[in-house]
Amino acid sequence: MKKTAFISLTILLLAFSSCIQELSFKEAQPTEKKNETKFKNKFRGEYLCIEDSSILIISKNKITQNWNIETKLTKTQIDTTSELEFKDGLVYIENNEVPLNIDYLGDTAIISYKYEETIFNISDNQLLRYFKGIYFLNYKQFENSWNVKTLSFNKAGILSINKIHVSEEEIKKIKDLTNIEETTDDKGAIIDYTVHPTKKELKEILKSNLFKEGKTFIKIKK
Repeated sequence: MKKTAFISLTILLLAFSSCIQELSFKEAQPTEKKNETKFKNKFRGEYLCIEDSSILIISKNKITQNWNIETKLTKTQIDTTSELEFKDGLVYIENNEVPLNIDYLGDTAIISYKYEETIFNISDNQLLRYFKGIYFLNYKQFENSWNVKTLSFNKAGILSINKIHVSEEEIKKIKDLTNIEETTDDKGAIIDYTVHPTKKELKEILKSNLFKEGKTFIKIKK
């Protein structure tokens, strides 16, 4: 398989990959800030994702992301890629019932996929808050449980959407900054980590660069 095919296939599979566990917050963040009803004009527009060439669109109260992916594979390559299934002349991604678009050029399968995902939509369950140049995207999971992402520009004008993934390294750092509640299953395995940081502790979490593992974007249209 050519290198470009590997890259395209990786991007395609990542669009469907299950999310890594994220840190939970007891309250939407920052706790003392009001809920915003719209994004500032500075943030609105179309962006090109540096990592996968998808298009991010930030409107007045919504963020969407669009992928237009094409890759060329042989049937053998499809058959030997565990995340793909070749069935009745169609190609499916694991755990997805919608087949990919596919055309043939000799023995080569040209697979294309157009996909749009709503990243954030301001509502009662998705709260937007702003603090020192950073938007906090708060996603309510259930009562007293929120996932939080940050949306911000760096000094070079690159936009990023970041979150805190749960790993041994991150948990160790967070324990030095704030208390962590651990939820376990009936076998004693930890299934969730929850924090309730003070204003000062949240600032320390931000300064410690724990919000990462996200994607970066360059604005292409206002």
